[in-house]
Amino acid sequence: MLMWVLLGLAAVFLPLFLYVVARRSEEETLRDWELVLTPKGREQLEAVQVYTNTEMALLDWTYERAQEAERHGRSQEALRLLDTGCRLIEAYCPSWTRSLAAMSVLSRMVSAMADVRPLRPRDFRLSELAQLARLSQFLHYFLMTASERFRLRLYVLARAFGTLLRIVARSTRQFAPQSGPNWETVDAARRDVRTLSDESIDAFRLLLTSLEAGRRRTA
Repeated sequence: MLMWVLLGLAAVFLPLFLYVVARRSEEETLRDWELVLTPKGREQLEAVQVYTNTEMALLDWTYERAQEAERHGRSQEALRLLDTGCRLIEAYCPSWTRSLAAMSVLSRMVSAMADVRPLRPRDFRLSELAQLARLSQFLHYFLMTASERFRLRLYVLARAFGTLLRIVARSTRQFAPQSGPNWETVDAARRDVRTLSDESIDAFRLLLTSLEAGRRRTA
């Protein structure tokens, strides 16, 4: 009887113990790897950040000019500017989707991946993206390894970019002078594409540090 009780306790607490040990090890690894990013890695990361900031600045400028045109009663001009901004998002999202797919492939070359935090639903304005983040948050804690959690993050980010693309395309088709644009949806999409970009850049940084840490270990 005692043996069965001990086995039952082991079955309950052993997975929890292994999870805590693994998380502690991953956190220690992450602290060590913060110093690993090489000058070349920093240059690659900065290039991605510059590209993203340029695209986001252009999107913000277009949206602000559309608001200004609307305030001054130039509705047709506002619609054209909003349409331009939405098309910027439509052109931008597929590039990140492809990059995230490539990052997922590269992550399989990493011997040890530092852990990532789950996406946070409160960071998103569009309900569809918040739901995706909520699902990601739920699944995150069922995966045992940091590599699996990292690839889950990439998958969810790619799905989020695709969802955002469909929402923006639908909004563009619905623009009409008689009904007016849905400013709230367009503004939410503008803010969420920046959030997705920031999260993707953070994933790229983590992938670079992990790859370089692996190379140092085998050197």
